[in-house]
Formats: sequence, C-alpha cells, structure tokens
Amino acid sequence: MSVLHRAYRLFQSEGWRALAAAVTKRLVGKFDFLYQRIKPTYKSYSVGDASAEFNMAYRRLDQHDFVDDLRSERRLIERVLSVVDDDDVFYDIGANVGIYSCLVGTQLSSGTVVAFEPTPDAFGILQSNVERNDIDARLFDVALTNENGTAHMSVRGQTGHELSDGDGETVDVETRRADDLVTEHGLPSPDVIKIDIEGAEYLALDGFRETLADVPCHHLFCEIHSEKVTEIGGSAEEVEELLRSQGFELEYLGERRENYFVEATHPSVAK
Repeated sequence: MSVLHRAYRLFQSEGWRALAAAVTKRLVGKFDFLYQRIKPTYKSYSVGDASAEFNMAYRRLDQHDFVDDLRSERRLIERVLSVVDDDDVFYDIGANVGIYSCLVGTQLSSGTVVAFEPTPDAFGILQSNVERNDIDARLFDVALTNENGTAHMSVRGQTGHELSDGDGETVDVETRRADDLVTEHGLPSPDVIKIDIEGAEYLALDGFRETLADVPCHHLFCEIHSEKVTEIGGSAEEVEELLRSQGFELEYLGERRENYFVEATHPSVAK
C-alpha cells in the first residue's frame, strides 16, 4: 500500500486531525537519533487525576507506541478510570506496557490489577512500569484464548501484536483459557475488565465464560476489531452476542478505523 493510499485511508477513517498527527510524527521522527540521547529513563503521564511513570526504553519518535495510545485513547481511559472503585479488581487483557494497569492501579487502595501480555518485550516493560509505580498486580505473560497451548504472534512495532498463521516476523507465545488461570492461581474475580487484543477478543471471552457467569463484573470495555476478529476466530457479531449472553448491556463508545469500542455493563452489579 502506497504512502498516499495509507494517508487517504487514515483521513477517511479518522479525519484531518489524525492525518495531521501522522504527518507530524513522520517529520519529527527524523530527529529521533537526537531524542534517543536526551530522553529520560522514566516519564510521568497523566489522565485526569491519575498519574503514572512509564519506562521510556523503547520510546521512539518515528514509531507508534504507548504515548500515541495515551493520546488516542484518552477518552476511553478517562471512562475506565471513572467507573473503577478503589477496592475493585481490574483485569487488563492485552496490557502491552501497562497504560491502563498503571493508571488504574494508582487509583486503587485495597483493589488489585491482574494483567495479561504475551509478547516478551512488552511484558518486560510492563513489569518495570508496575514496579516503578508500586502497583499491586499479578502479571501473566500469556495470550488469553479458548485453548491452552501455544500460538504464533506477529510483532509489528510496539503495539501491533496479534495472533497469526506464522508468516512474517513472529514469536511463539503461550495461550491459556482465563477460566483455567483463575482456578489454578486462585485469582479474584474481576470487577472491571479492559480487552484490547487485536482480533482475539472472541477467543478470549469464549475461554472466560465460567468466570464471568460465576461472579459478574460491573464493567467490561472491549475494542472489537471487525476485520481481524474474522481472521483469528469469531466475528464482531459473535463478540456482542457472547457478552449479551452473559447478561451485559452494550453501549457503543466510538470507532477507530475499522475497529469500535463497546462498554458492557451488568445491571445486577452496575455501580
């Protein structure tokens, strides 16, 4: 796909602001060699009243990374923070380097974070960020699906990680059913869940049915990747149907390219 074609698709899906930001990033990226010499080891970022420090080891001006996600997902992060109580258990599925884990974790007193991130580099940074911010968390370097085993995961940049058929640059990751992990490790049931796993959302939820049915969580936030999910397993419609079958009511929170966000609330425990 040519640069012009990518630019046109970005403009169509997200408008002028997103296109301008992408062009700016490309131009600023030319000075990345200087930035690498002066960047701090950790830097603090805030969303609303929540603030956390993040490891800058893999931060680059010419690549999409967690700072770009902080900006593009700010409204979603604010919404997640607004529904979390200080004694909640927060599950971060597809934690990457821990944006949600750390920002939510700083708002908890007696609550805890349970985070899942299968890619080795991101998991290492996640660990350092959680330790840096003194977050009470349990971390698992696994991909949640509906089967226990192994799978190939493609690695594109710092945030574009997805299950794949093994073509291109991949790493082998362990796959686990959430229901089995909860039982084996005695994990507390989640009160709030965030899911962003690049098309594997149906598989993860399919392996989570028993836990969600046993003790319903009051909020679940999921980015549904309409195209990727059909390639990896399931469909956008099946994700929604599964959530509704678990007693959730869905609200649409907006779109990002071919993806969209839903907030699922459980009437029996909604706060």
